[in-house]
Amino acid sequence: MGFMNSIIKKLKNFRKQSYLNLKYQGKYAFVGIGNHSINNLYPVLNHLRVPLKYIVVSSSKNASLIDNNFPGVIGTTDYESVLNDPEIKGILICADPKSHFDLVLKALKHNKNVFIEKPPCSTSTELNELIEAEQKSNGICLVGMQKRYAPIVKELKKNAGNSVLSYSYCYVTGPYPEGDKVLDLFIHPLDLIGHLFGEYKIASLQKSNDDTYFLHLEHTGFVGSIELSTHYNWKNAEENLSLNTSSGVYKMTNMDSLTFEKKSKTLFSIPIEKIKKTTETIEILYNRNSFNPVMESNQLVSSGYYDEIKTFIQLCETGKGNNITPLSAMQLTYKLIENLKK
Repeated sequence: MGFMNSIIKKLKNFRKQSYLNLKYQGKYAFVGIGNHSINNLYPVLNHLRVPLKYIVVSSSKNASLIDNNFPGVIGTTDYESVLNDPEIKGILICADPKSHFDLVLKALKHNKNVFIEKPPCSTSTELNELIEAEQKSNGICLVGMQKRYAPIVKELKKNAGNSVLSYSYCYVTGPYPEGDKVLDLFIHPLDLIGHLFGEYKIASLQKSNDDTYFLHLEHTGFVGSIELSTHYNWKNAEENLSLNTSSGVYKMTNMDSLTFEKKSKTLFSIPIEKIKKTTETIEILYNRNSFNPVMESNQLVSSGYYDEIKTFIQLCETGKGNNITPLSAMQLTYKLIENLKK
């Protein structure tokens, strides 16, 4: 027992030292200090101990408040001075979506690494301009489509493989009067569809009440149906994906749970479950644990925010890391967005 306790103690100490010894070569800037930034992005930066040098805002009053309340951080309205600071290794942008295109374009032209919260721009034309700017830049751009970095999506992509037969995807929320629902909200499910299933052909697209879309997509060898709506409510907003494969059915619930139910075997094409009683087995591939308050069970981790920012910082510091949301990866997403907006 004493030996085991010693091993456990050493492992815990190793974990502590790995965290405490983490050092960064450069400094970083953040553009924006809105609700989403404060609730989802700043906590991750704080946990990773990313050295912020600047927070860029549009108001001089807010800049002064940052000076008073963020020790060691400079509040500023001067984006140009941040771009010209050689100490800045990366810039994280989460501002008014309408300003994202110009902010990213300027950063890339100054050879800065950029993390840009969705949406990075408004149209495919602007996206192509950003891609061209990145190709000419010494900096890289990572788009904040956090679902791609979520553990549940990685698990689903790894397990489902090439055996997909069909899928059904439901993404429904309450009303969204404060912005562009397609570009601000539906960009998430549309991007995830492209990430998981690739190229498509729209078999049908129906719109109801200007709030709800029903899509039927044809992929190579399989089909999918999608409901996107802001005609439900926020208290019970849902994101559910049912994925039918040759071996069984995967079910994803709200980025928190992923299960797999194996299909019944057949005898001369007759399902054995019709012949005799069988035991239903549901395998839990991922389940966010709300009992233990550990990092892995934190919703910022399960939603993908933690891994996307960690990946961006690693790319800035070492040049190593898997950027699964470069600007070029957004082309299929914007194609779907523009089809919805027609």
